[in-house]
Amino acid sequence: MDDIIEARDPEHIQTTCKECSKRIEFKPPSLTPYSTHKVKCWSCKKISDVKLDGTGKFAKANSDKKTGYGGKKGTDENPASTEYYEILGVAPTATADEIKKAYRKLAVKYHPDKNIHNPDAENQFKRISEAYQVLADPTLRKHYNEYGMENGLKPDGGFVDPEEFFRQSFGGDRFQEYIGEISIGKDMKDALDANEEGDADLTPEQKQQREAAKAAAEEKRQEIRDERVETLTKKLKDKLDKYMLDPEAFTFMIQTEAEDLKIESYGVELLHAIGFTYSLKAKQYLGKSEIFGLGGMFHSVREKSYIFSETVGTLRSAMDLQNSFNELQKAEENGTLTPEQRAKLEEAAAQKGLKAIWRGSKLEVEGVLRDVCDKVLGDSTVSKEVCRKRAMGLKVIGAIFEKVKPSEDQTEFTPPFPETAKPYDAKPSQSTRENQPPKPSGAKTSSPPPSSAQNAPQPQPTPT
Repeated sequence: MDDIIEARDPEHIQTTCKECSKRIEFKPPSLTPYSTHKVKCWSCKKISDVKLDGTGKFAKANSDKKTGYGGKKGTDENPASTEYYEILGVAPTATADEIKKAYRKLAVKYHPDKNIHNPDAENQFKRISEAYQVLADPTLRKHYNEYGMENGLKPDGGFVDPEEFFRQSFGGDRFQEYIGEISIGKDMKDALDANEEGDADLTPEQKQQREAAKAAAEEKRQEIRDERVETLTKKLKDKLDKYMLDPEAFTFMIQTEAEDLKIESYGVELLHAIGFTYSLKAKQYLGKSEIFGLGGMFHSVREKSYIFSETVGTLRSAMDLQNSFNELQKAEENGTLTPEQRAKLEEAAAQKGLKAIWRGSKLEVEGVLRDVCDKVLGDSTVSKEVCRKRAMGLKVIGAIFEKVKPSEDQTEFTPPFPETAKPYDAKPSQSTRENQPPKPSGAKTSSPPPSSAQNAPQPQPTPT
């Protein structure tokens, strides 16, 4: 029987010398994806830059096949350039959904705010963004597959700033009318910066300056938030005015908006978050008219319980993410990490990163929306009847948004509510039922199925 030869994890990177074309191999100090190393050829003694691919396990090839159009038109199966696919770590035949998931994982992993001590992170983050902006566009992807980077291929108007593009991947501009601008990563960066700053090496004067800078930054953040709340309050009032003019037309408009918005990135999750907040605030206000205001008190307690649960869940997600990064860093320092183990830990960290970013953003969005609703329903410049009608319109939006479900081809849906804080509908009292918008004439009395936003009740005009 032949002796069995035991294999080992590969430690050396193999490539071809750019000068003499001899096969060479080298052992880099770390297997960091997209990192560049200066390598001296054993044969010609020339020094050249060798860049690792998206896996960190192989050197990027030097042929035209990898970098651009070499004279022969490529195809979708055999593209003229594969560089962007390598950056995202996907095959040229990857689906749009696979490309999107790969982008998000890598964008979280290499976000500059998470890689303060990695000087290459910002450039990696930029390249990841550029690759996705091209491959996510069917027209640009087809041109790239056929001709590579010929003529400086880029989207109309040029590449979007990587940080802005990352923000847009979580709802984007389409939701600004409802939630304003989400600042993903900024608070995380501030927290990381604060954590990195120790007090031991600071003089009393430096500590005082740092505290003053923190106070000024917090004041600026609050100012921006206040402006955001005021802007969203005006927009929501204007929208609810349309409900008072024609409830049926308003309902149809919101249903159409919901179906349009749900296809956005994290669209279903954002619609559910908005809908839950709107519904709860509307029920709080309308519940005040019940006996002793018990309905409003019930929903106020429910709101506080939900906020507490979401805050705890968000903190746990952040701590879980930090533990994953610490585990990965410790394993790398000990040198006990195999390529398979590294990939597994990186995958887990990326998934937890997306979860932490989403939950933090959702918590912030819902906090802003609660303040907006309080201003809209507590407006002292209008009558109580107008505020009551606003609450009814708000309830219509909430009901429609909460019932939205992803399309069959939407695979990236994650339930926005933890098990301990799922929205629920208590049995309404007689007073609450009186505040329900009436259904249009001829409507069936049975409850509509909650499978689509279009099944939401359609109210008739409220008598004035």
